[in-house]
Amino acid sequence: MKTRAFTLIELLVAISIIALLIAILLPVLGQARQAGQRTACLSNIRQLETAHWAYLVDNKGKMLGTSHMGMGSSWLDALREYDENLLARSPLDTSSHFEGGTPVIGKYRQSSYAINQYLSPDFSPTMLPGVAGSIDRVNAPGRLIHFVINGYEGMMAAVDHVHPSKWPDPDRATQVANATAEMQIDAHGGEPNSLASISAYGFLDGHAEQMTFGEVYVSETENRFNPSALP
Repeated sequence: MKTRAFTLIELLVAISIIALLIAILLPVLGQARQAGQRTACLSNIRQLETAHWAYLVDNKGKMLGTSHMGMGSSWLDALREYDENLLARSPLDTSSHFEGGTPVIGKYRQSSYAINQYLSPDFSPTMLPGVAGSIDRVNAPGRLIHFVINGYEGMMAAVDHVHPSKWPDPDRATQVANATAEMQIDAHGGEPNSLASISAYGFLDGHAEQMTFGEVYVSETENRFNPSALP
């Protein structure tokens, strides 16, 4: 009994079909992978905010401080006392400055995330009267950003906080550039380095969400970082 083998033409057709299917499926699989990474990143931020609330309870409402307060390498050390399994690195983070990579001014990156300095006890009360790092003095915590995704590269890649007080400028493009120097405003997509850049933000009430930079920062007098400038 004779067995029938594929002809060369049939083999080429089969290979072409397989190649076409791969070309169609790869972008879809890539998009699904990125969506999963974004979801995991949001989950990390929610865990950080949950640990922060435990910290607040134990510290009579006093919020986390920055490394300026001599807390060691990061506020992350304080939060890991409440959850030792906190995930400090976002699956989206491509920074080359974690341990094993290249240090920034002698320091390695400790986390993908950073806190808003406006909410730290070390932020000068004279610049923000009435807050001074106490949750009891903050109105509308559900609209106030606490955690952000720190910039992957640059001189600020290894710090544990961002400085929104230094971003104001009459020119919107300059505002974006100032924020981009510290924060990865396009970590979750959107047009890079623009008002349409999308990132993940943790809010002081404990929730996290994706928002464009244009939604979280409009001007010095209207933004979601300064408790005195909430929209």
